[in-house]
Amino acid sequence: VKAAKREEHKRMLDGQLLGLLVSRAATEGITDEEGFYAYARRHTGALMDAGRKHPVPVDERLAKAHARYRFR
Repeated sequence: VKAAKREEHKRMLDGQLLGLLVSRAATEGITDEEGFYAYARRHTGALMDAGRKHPVPVDERLAKAHARYRFR
């Protein structure tokens, strides 16, 4: 279990998510900001579908993530 400051941790995760999404968009040939935002909306839906189809239910994965941290 890791101790973490919740807001700092959220900012760090958001930065990682944004960076990954920008990189993922680039692999699809997205080259401008408007295209990125449209891609992000589409890809978020695809990620939700993948979460529903994943062999480990999201509830179980969330519980595991919750157990990983103790926020202060």
